[in-house]
Amino acid sequence: MNILIAGGTGFIGAYLKKRFEDRGETVKLVSRKGTHVPWIHQALVDELERTDVVINLAGKTINCRHTFKNKKMILKSRTKATNLLGNAIAACKNPPLLWMNASASAIYKSDEITPATENSEGLTDDFLADVVRSWEYAFFSFNLPSTRQIALRTSVVLGRNKGAFPSLLRLTRLGLGGKVGNGKQFFSWIHIGDYFHIVEFIMENVSINGIVNCTSPAPLSNAELMQKMRNKAKVPFGLPAPEFAVRIGAFFIGTESSLLLNSTNIYPELLLNAGFSFEFGDIDAAIADLIHSK
Repeated sequence: MNILIAGGTGFIGAYLKKRFEDRGETVKLVSRKGTHVPWIHQALVDELERTDVVINLAGKTINCRHTFKNKKMILKSRTKATNLLGNAIAACKNPPLLWMNASASAIYKSDEITPATENSEGLTDDFLADVVRSWEYAFFSFNLPSTRQIALRTSVVLGRNKGAFPSLLRLTRLGLGGKVGNGKQFFSWIHIGDYFHIVEFIMENVSINGIVNCTSPAPLSNAELMQKMRNKAKVPFGLPAPEFAVRIGAFFIGTESSLLLNSTNIYPELLLNAGFSFEFGDIDAAIADLIHSK
């Protein structure tokens, strides 16, 4: 198979590239860096003509201060990349069979009781939710009869060396792994190995279309998460971080406190109904694997 990953030089893209290449697939990246396929219309069309699957992960990180300038870049980086790819696919004589576009779980309302599924009507209307709406609108606005389209509403991806997990483990080992705020906010997550398996599963199951919640079936509260981190890391205590301290700390390290304090409680109903089986379906298995492999 020929696979093209846009925004593939980051944490998730690099992992997918290695796993697919280990499987014997040919993987190319779209990037402004190095000798990769450039973000130029004709170059994209030429590459997509010989591509089976395109995966778009491009977009500025949300882990920053949400100033006016950064908000503009967060939105533009996502919609511009999506539109560039969509226009290039539409111009192909032999377009890819599958286009998977990153999306996010931030569109769902915070609910500590009922997890959100792909059919949930409880959607929120803050900045990140509006980004998701615009991002998915750009994606699904393309009429591509020969190309199946999937929007992956992804929760926090846990990996060994990059992303949120190394930071959580470092804080835990320093004795700072207590609950954040009141600890009741839900944390939806997925092990990066299962993220790859979901991408594989979607590639193989042509009946899957539209929006897919890319997350484990076992979200948990922040307090439970940090307790399990301490247990697996064999650290007997963890200082809690009161909400006011989180807000102050977030300001000084250049991020948004809402990324730690907001609740995300989502459920992968479509995947489970389609028969997908998680290798790391609960957080204990995921943490044990990630710590053991470090």
